[in-house]
Amino acid sequence: MSHDGKVGIPRLATGVPGLDAVLGGGLPELSFNILAGAPGSGKTTFAHQIVFANAAPDRPALYFTVLGEPSIKMLRYQQQFQFFDPAKVGTAIRFINLSQVVLEQD
Repeated sequence: MSHDGKVGIPRLATGVPGLDAVLGGGLPELSFNILAGAPGSGKTTFAHQIVFANAAPDRPALYFTVLGEPSIKMLRYQQQFQFFDPAKVGTAIRFINLSQVVLEQD
C-alpha cells in the first residue's frame, strides 16, 4: 500500500527506459494491451523487446503469432537489436506460430 492508502499495481517493464518512466514503471502486470499501427511501425519489434526484457528460465514467455511472417524470419531481423539474446530463444522464450491452425479452421 502506498503512503496515500492506494494499493499499487505491479508493473511489467517494457525494456524501453523512457517509456517505462512515463508509464510509472511499465505496463500494468496482468493487463491486456493492444499494439496497433501501420505495417513497419515497430509493433513486432516492441513486442519482442517486452518479451526479451521479461523472460527468464524461472519466468518463461510464450510469443504467439498468427498470419505473420515465419518465426525464423522475425528472429533473424530482431538479431540486430541490443535487446536480442539468442540464449533465451527456445529456453526462456518459445515462439509459436498459429498460422496453420487458423488456416485449417472453416
